[in-house]
Amino acid sequence: MTVIRKKRRKTAVIAVIIVVAVLLCTLVFSRDTEEGVVYSSSGSEFYESSYQEYLDEKGYQGVMSEAVVTVDVSSFTTKDDMTAEWDGNGVATSEKGSITWQFEVEEEGFYNICVTYCPLPGTGSEINRVIYLDDEICYDGMQQITFSRMFTDSVTEIVVKGDDEIRPSAMEIYEERTVYVEDSQRRSSEPYKVYLEKGKHSLTFESTKEPMEILAITFESQDSVASYAEVIAELSEKYEEYSGDAVYCQAERIMDATLEVRRSSSSIIIKNNVTDPELMPYHPYNIVYNTIGGDNWKYSGETIEWEVEVPEEGLYHLVFKGRQSSNRGVTSYRKLRINGEVPFKEAEALPFEYSTEMKNYVLGEGTESGPYLFYLKEGVNVISLEVVLGDFGEAYTQVSESVTALNEIYRKVVQITGTVPDQYIDYEIVSKLPEFVEVAQTEAERLRGVLEDVIAITGEKGENASLVEQMVIQLERLLEDPEQIAQSGELSSFKSNITSLATWLVDVAEMPLELDAFAFYEDESTLKPASANFFKQVWYDTIRFFATFFTDDTKVSTDESTDETTDETGETKTVKVWLATGRDQAQVLQNLIDEQFTPEYGINVELELVPLDVLVPATLAGTGPDVVLSVDQEKMMDFAMRNALVDLSTLEGYDEVVEVYYPSALESVTYQEQIFGLPETQTFYMMFYRTDIFESLGLEPPTTWDEYRELIPILQMNNYDAHIPGTGEVQSILSTMIVQKGGDLYQGEGKSYGIASGLSDEVAMEAFKELTDFFTAYGLPVSIDFANRFRTGEVPIGIADYTVYNQFQLLAPEIKNLWSFAPMPGTVQEDGTVDNTVVCSTTQCIMLKTAQERDREDEAWTFMKWWMSTEVQLQYANSLESILGSSARYATANIEVLERLPWATADLEKIEEQFANTKGIPPVPGHYMTSRMLEYTFDAVVTDGANPRETLYLNIKDINSELTKKRTEFQLDTE
Repeated sequence: MTVIRKKRRKTAVIAVIIVVAVLLCTLVFSRDTEEGVVYSSSGSEFYESSYQEYLDEKGYQGVMSEAVVTVDVSSFTTKDDMTAEWDGNGVATSEKGSITWQFEVEEEGFYNICVTYCPLPGTGSEINRVIYLDDEICYDGMQQITFSRMFTDSVTEIVVKGDDEIRPSAMEIYEERTVYVEDSQRRSSEPYKVYLEKGKHSLTFESTKEPMEILAITFESQDSVASYAEVIAELSEKYEEYSGDAVYCQAERIMDATLEVRRSSSSIIIKNNVTDPELMPYHPYNIVYNTIGGDNWKYSGETIEWEVEVPEEGLYHLVFKGRQSSNRGVTSYRKLRINGEVPFKEAEALPFEYSTEMKNYVLGEGTESGPYLFYLKEGVNVISLEVVLGDFGEAYTQVSESVTALNEIYRKVVQITGTVPDQYIDYEIVSKLPEFVEVAQTEAERLRGVLEDVIAITGEKGENASLVEQMVIQLERLLEDPEQIAQSGELSSFKSNITSLATWLVDVAEMPLELDAFAFYEDESTLKPASANFFKQVWYDTIRFFATFFTDDTKVSTDESTDETTDETGETKTVKVWLATGRDQAQVLQNLIDEQFTPEYGINVELELVPLDVLVPATLAGTGPDVVLSVDQEKMMDFAMRNALVDLSTLEGYDEVVEVYYPSALESVTYQEQIFGLPETQTFYMMFYRTDIFESLGLEPPTTWDEYRELIPILQMNNYDAHIPGTGEVQSILSTMIVQKGGDLYQGEGKSYGIASGLSDEVAMEAFKELTDFFTAYGLPVSIDFANRFRTGEVPIGIADYTVYNQFQLLAPEIKNLWSFAPMPGTVQEDGTVDNTVVCSTTQCIMLKTAQERDREDEAWTFMKWWMSTEVQLQYANSLESILGSSARYATANIEVLERLPWATADLEKIEEQFANTKGIPPVPGHYMTSRMLEYTFDAVVTDGANPRETLYLNIKDINSELTKKRTEFQLDTE
């Protein structure tokens, strides 16, 4: 009995504990939104802080004006190089400058802004504008308003070559569109509101990217969207539900009931998916494009629309067959429009949950109303899906604002403690930084709310929720003892958690969705299965496995592409081309060859994806290519020195081909006064800086190295740092500094260039001393992750390759509008001018003498001229960016292509300014010894405290010895 009583007591205690735990969890997860951070005071919609402050200031109570204010777009003024022209229908505006209209308001109140526009030919990217009302930006969102373009396939039927389909290129449609101005990130389902008092006002559109024609502008209230229950109650009285077989529409092509597919970005492309035999159409190993979107359709505002034909007027259920398998823990949301209108409130953010397999997303399934019914007219209807943040909009905005606040408090802490605090110093954080506790408290409450919201949305405590929770736990720990932040490990963890939150923003803002098809139906039993059954899947997987034994992965061209054709003499005409980048790049090039080159010139191309490491043995074995693409300077020069390349400057049409390059690009491919390559890409350094930190310290970006040096102590006094490329990049940055002083990395001219090192010259010695002083006298770190430390603000200025721009634009949303870039710091010349020349590096395409031996020189040269032409390079660059995203923007060496890539106008001007001041230094025989000995010398000076001048002088002997040795080997003059 005693044992039984003990067991009962134990059971009762456990039950009590469970009840208490449940109650506590209930209390935690039923948090009253009035405690802590108040999300919104204006109805159910959540707004970012600057927008909410504007609405509160103007007294918004949910009431919109019923009046309509029409702006006379034909009467305008312009400034700042804006080109605007009225054509009787609209006003065409250029990609830079601003245009202003005056208008008068009769009834004060809140209005939406409605714009009717037509895109004008440009780079093909989205159109960006800054909107001013009465010369003021009302709130942050007005700093980047986007107007989309629209694209379709250039062909109505996908071309098949060699049993493989060729992805069609995108063709822009220039058509009139009417939109309401809204948040570019689609965090809210409503368009932006502005308050207009009675009287005269001005409206200004400032162009930051792409031209557009503005046809009409009105201030009016967008019609409100009713709930599904209200809409369906009315529709059910007028129309019957459809009864018949499911009407299938292909998502990626004109097939079944699909008449046309359009998308708002050329980046949204069709894909070849072989994972499921139930995909329509499908082939286990040949390339068949059967889906659209996925990772190429994930950014806010991107839209796909379909023209489809239905058999009769009525009410239909709607199902989308697809998957969201790219972003675990994130539900992708889409706004549905039918014939240009959102059918009901719930369709403003339809969820597509994560799934590793293809599934049928039945719209409305699982809701109280059951699967939704949609009204469609008989005949042609337009269905569209637009990427929105949906339920993640509020969480995204909260975390974004939290990251901004935490980054700011982190920088203030670092100003007191430095990036590596001394454990023996009491920094008195609370007294010196009294706002620290308040910020930590506010952000802990804010992020705790976000954590609960994310768990509620996703239904799980996945990776995304864990990243937020880590920050919450640390903030709550710091609230118990704020002085802990001054501990090195704690501060490092704090920075890491902030960076993780910033990465969380990038991940959550991406809403990928891959679609195969969609269908209108009456009964789910009429739908085709979303994925194959076990036996069918195994059968096709087996076929795919055995097909790998007969498929050459290195060969990109199809058999049909390389069928031997003959000229009048009976000679075959095929050029063998090797590419050493990636399969996506190779496939883009192959498409261009199949669509344009071979039909126009009658020359077949055998394109293969081969690592450059095998180029030498293949050439020696006589199986090498005629042309090689994307070869770096060093590899190209190794072949040039061994007389294995064709001097392109001797070929017909060379002068016309190189007109599109700056001289620096050709300097990089010159050897013994011969040109052995056509530059494809060209990269160089630029200076990046944080505008917010510079403004807070009252600083201006430096234009000379002297100003850069003067800036460093000011930054360090505030516990910031600066970045100069060090270990691993010594030759690149040093050669730039030498060139600015009028020196060179090597001695000699013409064919004698490279006869000896130029580092023994006085200007080179001075440049090396100045470079090492940055790390010895000023204590700059020799090697850092500049991108991450720039994001956190620890290093608010630095020198980096200009292509880092794309990384910041895409992957660092937390510092959007808080950074800029400028040309390299320069050296003051005797006449007072500043020389900011920077040494560049290139990749190029080359022709091996194999082409001459095979009597294919003319055909190979024809291919190279075609490949390096402006139009083909531009198509390649745009196609590449559409597949891989803007982070893969092509760093073209072609000036004309650069100007037509989708850069913001102001940013392009900065890049062009530096591009025009570049210098190419070609590798010379024994060039590798220069970079090797410079690294040794740099490490000795910076790490071991050696004398810069003496150490460099001693190592120059080894450089000269190797230069002489290699020049003797290649029978070049040595004196």
